[in-house]
Amino acid sequence: MGKTLRKGENPKKIAGNARKQEQLNKKVQEELSKLEASESAEWSKGAKKANKKKEELEAKKQEALRKKQERERLLKEEEASLPQSKGRRKGGAVKMAVKKNASLDAFLKGNDVDTYNASGLSSALDALDLLEKDSGVSNKDIDRHPERRFKAAYNAYEARRLPEIKSEKPGLRLVQVKELIYKEFQKSPENPFNQHTINFNASQAEMNSMKQSIRHKKELQFTQ
Repeated sequence: MGKTLRKGENPKKIAGNARKQEQLNKKVQEELSKLEASESAEWSKGAKKANKKKEELEAKKQEALRKKQERERLLKEEEASLPQSKGRRKGGAVKMAVKKNASLDAFLKGNDVDTYNASGLSSALDALDLLEKDSGVSNKDIDRHPERRFKAAYNAYEARRLPEIKSEKPGLRLVQVKELIYKEFQKSPENPFNQHTINFNASQAEMNSMKQSIRHKKELQFTQ
């Protein structure tokens, strides 16, 4: 049954307003549906990203385990091949290797991959590197031209930090955010100038000295 008209009301105007209201309601519902679909897509994307990260960490864990087992096998073979007198001296190196693997063992014993952060995994793999030839330090670890990598390194750092700082400090203008990022980068280990650098015309003796310094710093992480 239709709506009872009050005196002075225009039937056509009322019908027109009803249609407008219906159209508005429909448009609002469409926008809500789009928003819901967008949120669902973002949630699905986030879940897939989390699963991918978990799979990557698990793969790294398996690779670290394989490397550790290979190092232990080589150490045992080398120790067994030495004469008894030299074997006693070699024992110190074997014990050192065990200490260097302490962080790795902690990682490998963990059952929950999600709880093991990237810095922990990095430390574990660094411990393995110390058992490589030259303690895992090569010429490529020493940068003769950090200025060549500075721009690319900074752009990558800015691209990662820009959305993070915008979220952390929503009141800042873009220029302020970029200034803050640049100040951060000056002290960041991702800055090529904060990494192991040496003059482009450095001698082999200077290169060897730098390698020794890098090895010493790495060893201190696992022997203290």
